[in-house]
Amino acid sequence: MRTQIIPVLILAALVAAQQIYVPVLADLSHGEATKRLDFWVNSTVNPLAISDFAKLYILLPPGAQPDAVVSKLNATKMAVVLRGDLSTVDLSQFKVIILGQPPKPLTEAELAALKKWFDSGGKVLWCAADSDYPAQGSEESQVACNDIAEYLGAHIRVDYVSVEDPQHNAGAGYRVVGVIDPPPQLAFLGFMAQRVLFHGPGAIAVVLPNGTWVPATSPAVQKYYNNIFVIARTTPAGTIVESRTSADGKGRDGKAHTAGDKGVFALMALEFMPSGSVLILSGESPYGAYEPMVAPVYYGVALDGPRFFRNLMLWATGNYRELSTMVSQAQVISQIQNGLSSVASDLQAVKSDVAAVKNSLAGIQNDISALKARYHSWGQFRDRSAGCPARYPPSAKRWIS
Repeated sequence: MRTQIIPVLILAALVAAQQIYVPVLADLSHGEATKRLDFWVNSTVNPLAISDFAKLYILLPPGAQPDAVVSKLNATKMAVVLRGDLSTVDLSQFKVIILGQPPKPLTEAELAALKKWFDSGGKVLWCAADSDYPAQGSEESQVACNDIAEYLGAHIRVDYVSVEDPQHNAGAGYRVVGVIDPPPQLAFLGFMAQRVLFHGPGAIAVVLPNGTWVPATSPAVQKYYNNIFVIARTTPAGTIVESRTSADGKGRDGKAHTAGDKGVFALMALEFMPSGSVLILSGESPYGAYEPMVAPVYYGVALDGPRFFRNLMLWATGNYRELSTMVSQAQVISQIQNGLSSVASDLQAVKSDVAAVKNSLAGIQNDISALKARYHSWGQFRDRSAGCPARYPPSAKRWIS
């Protein structure tokens, strides 16, 4: 049974009146790094910065000293610095919250606060994880993101593996150049953005109703859920690698992917939730990573990271601007798809009715056959009775004539 969530309705839930300076929160309260966080809002070095429609807020833990990036953002008023954690700040002011490879798990109080915010509807939560390569720790960010996803009741997960692409990369297989390939109803996310760096990424998986993990690109996902979509993927040359496993006592085994697997693997996926909010999980981060997704070029390879990040934030904040035409087209496509689904359901109902009529006709035919058989037997009885008049008194003739 597929989860019955109609994407077009949830897509519409994110469509709000055009606002400027929509609050977007980047979390640094769980040990995340700051690399390229300033690139988001510095229009001098990044013509595709989000500062024309979003206001960046940065959450630092209590008592922490801001590094050079945060200090400059605060001094130039490109960002507002908050102190606390996700359970102590007022989350209701934010439309979007992003956690970029958190090496520390959220507390129970933070998970509860995040769920309350998320379940209020119309929110976008992006938890960016990593691969299981030990350069930046181990699998802590996967654990943190998966804890969040499970707590929110979502089905997408980040698997405990690494993904490489020997054919589509920035000079090395682990420097994966992801293919931006959203479904038609989210095609605007790929507006002028097809190639994005996923440096040493993890792979996205989905938990089926029976608890089994499968790759997010598996056909089984669409069999059960119509609210989960892959946004970025590898080419068919994608390869799964495991750097930390249970065997070495330093990590976990992949639950949906196995070392040596080859094919198309999901690098980013999103799940529309019943509340009207959206959860995004990715195997790489837009900030704080070894080389974040927003990189415009890497090892001489031109990339669409700035454009893709802007597209994603325009959609998440409801400020479509240059995406407006594509968003409208996507909504029409979704409406048509829903209409076709309705027609298909009606057709199935008609088929069921026809089958019921056929069954009724078959029953009537059986009744007619039974009546014919009884009539035939009665006729034989009359014929025998006509030859034996002495057996019946005269008064009984009217019952057998």
